Amino acid sequence: MMKKLVLLACISISSTACAEIEKNKIAPTYSSENKTERYFTAPTTLEKQEQVKALIDKKWYFEENLLKDGSPDRVVTSCNSLFNALDEGFNALSYRHQDVIKAMNKVCLIWAHMGELNASESSFLTDFEHSSALPKQMPPELALIISNDDDRRLAKASSWEEMSHISKMESLNKDQAIYYDNSGGIQKLTVMAKGDYNNDGIEDMVIYMDNSVEGGSYGSTYGYVVTRLAAVEPYTLIKQF
Repeated sequence: MMKKLVLLACISISSTACAEIEKNKIAPTYSSENKTERYFTAPTTLEKQEQVKALIDKKWYFEENLLKDGSPDRVVTSCNSLFNALDEGFNALSYRHQDVIKAMNKVCLIWAHMGELNASESSFLTDFEHSSALPKQMPPELALIISNDDDRRLAKASSWEEMSHISKMESLNKDQAIYYDNSGGIQKLTVMAKGDYNNDGIEDMVIYMDNSVEGGSYGSTYGYVVTRLAAVEPYTLIKQF
């Protein structure tokens, strides 16, 4: 509805006034915690959508070799080449290296989704901050899921806190914090970007979750797009990948 109102206003008023309406939109923002230091010779500051989209084809400072039965090894040097190789059935050279390839693919997917963010017309994310209260507001899908029992509980849970029972929060900076649950789970949550992902005019948030378990070898990474539809509403999950 808001977009229709903007369009009608642009039809009925001057182009200068219409430009002023566009200026009032909220441009996408990108965190300095963007994982680029892992892939390129220096961290990349992201300010524009074009810079984010360019990450998919930008060459890494290293190479990864992937394997597929009956085919020569595939050398990948960018997100795009990794996407193509995985789509064709290539995988890590060893079982132990599979988690590394999965994590790399997850970061690439997050960059790709960040590149889809557009300017927003309104936002209920301006007061976002990491805190011990945040898990009560976030969707349950953010919880550390390890067992089939976790999956069954997820179907009935209403929040991340209900699933994980966070016992401690350690803030690293305004975009990143570590959350510890009461069963040894450790989850590092990073806000990667904000912008309108689903073209409804409301600002959304792309986040990255790095999961581990105290004293164990388990590890997983996930990306999410969440939003808030009103200042007093909990966060809503738009996409998980």
